[in-house]
Amino acid sequence: MEQETITKLIEKARNKKVMVDDSPHYYLIRAALAGIYIGFALILSFKLAQPFYEQQAASTAFINAIFFGIAFCLIIYGGAELFTSNTMYMTVSTLKKETNWIDTLKVWTYCYGGNVLGILFFTLLIFFAGIFNEMNPDHSLLISTAEKKMNLPASQLFFRAILANWLVCLAVWLPMQVKDDASKIALMILLVFTFFISGYEHSIANISLFSIALTSPHTSLVTLSGLIHNLIPVTLGNIVGGGFFVGAMYVYLNMPKQEQKVPSLNYTNQSQAYFTKRS
Repeated sequence: MEQETITKLIEKARNKKVMVDDSPHYYLIRAALAGIYIGFALILSFKLAQPFYEQQAASTAFINAIFFGIAFCLIIYGGAELFTSNTMYMTVSTLKKETNWIDTLKVWTYCYGGNVLGILFFTLLIFFAGIFNEMNPDHSLLISTAEKKMNLPASQLFFRAILANWLVCLAVWLPMQVKDDASKIALMILLVFTFFISGYEHSIANISLFSIALTSPHTSLVTLSGLIHNLIPVTLGNIVGGGFFVGAMYVYLNMPKQEQKVPSLNYTNQSQAYFTKRS
């Protein structure tokens, strides 16, 4: 079953490569849609959890995380292109020699850039819609979350990013092994919920969060330099989490086992040859 999943991943990766080569503007639009879909889910998550945060309810983190998986469903079923899952797709196809590392870097670059463009467009719409214009930054869950993420040590950000994309790529890998859509959606939402509530770091979701936070009333701890401080180690960690711990790991686990041929030793024949030679 895993081999079938690898075959599907390779086919999708080759399609991504062809789209980037032949129709890069179409690919950028698909990548931009992924950024927008994440923005929609992010607004839902923080708007829903804000009243619980104001009451200091213990359920705030649960409410904040439970519906973020909707973004992933929109991306998968909406045909959008997400950078973090592409770390797995392209690594698998390249290790299987169906694409090369130049193709991989090209797809990653276009996808990351398209995700950012979509997020910036969505942020502009949110700004003009005035969704957070009257928000008190001192009592905002969104701003508080952005502050924490922007001021964590780089080493912690890197390892949290590995864990985040490990789960996100499993949210692609595992649903490909089940047939009915209800099970696929349940797996996606559950795994994305796990990464979100655990406090792990997802580069594209963070760009969306930071963009909205920076264009809304915010505290002095929310800065452009904080955004850069977060995104560099988080992006690298996401590549390791998806590319190595899911993509490369399952390619290795599904490699054909080499049968070790041990030469048989026929001591009788060897002895006869020895004595014949001596005589």
